[in-house]
Amino acid sequence: MKKNCLYLVCTILLTLITNVCVAKSPIHLIQGDPLILLQANKKAIYEVDYSQMIVTDGKEENDMDFYSWMETQDEDNNQWVKDWELKDKKECDKAFRENFNDEVKKGIRLTKLGKDYKVTFRIKKINFSVLALGGMWGQTKAIASGEMTVSDPNTGEILLLLGFDAISGEASYKQISRLKSIFENFGEELNEYLQDYQKSYKKAQKKAAKNK
Repeated sequence: MKKNCLYLVCTILLTLITNVCVAKSPIHLIQGDPLILLQANKKAIYEVDYSQMIVTDGKEENDMDFYSWMETQDEDNNQWVKDWELKDKKECDKAFRENFNDEVKKGIRLTKLGKDYKVTFRIKKINFSVLALGGMWGQTKAIASGEMTVSDPNTGEILLLLGFDAISGEASYKQISRLKSIFENFGEELNEYLQDYQKSYKKAQKKAAKNK
């Protein structure tokens, strides 16, 4: 009984130590095991979900859902809604897939026919109006927060839930470029998070084993 209790304490400490060691990342663990992503022999179907996305300018009273916001862009003689449906959404989906696969080199592959897992990337809030400094006057960048899940494609059970805060995109005059760069920078942040998590996990695992 005493041995079981000690093992439980060690397991809890293992989780806490690992999370603390990667606390500097804008990505944080909500549930599950991030190491599920580091399986090079697995493939996942993927989805970029905009259904909960709120566009903000930093003032809560101006917040609106993504599709309503796109319609306001069309009022200035643009064709955001049309371009989004015809090409921009596909470009963003492609940017997410390619950057995920490029950055998480020793991990699962995102494909259109993946059968092992389903990866869903969900931006919940995005600010397109952050002024870029450093010689790019007039250009703005986007900052986004949201979550990414890994689930069983057959049952829908969530196996991993990662949250992210303040993922910053690149400065541009074009909204679509700001949005696409969120995916690029997320891929880089995710790779760094996974590498740090893996190293911290191994160290914590060794420490817990000594205390058994």
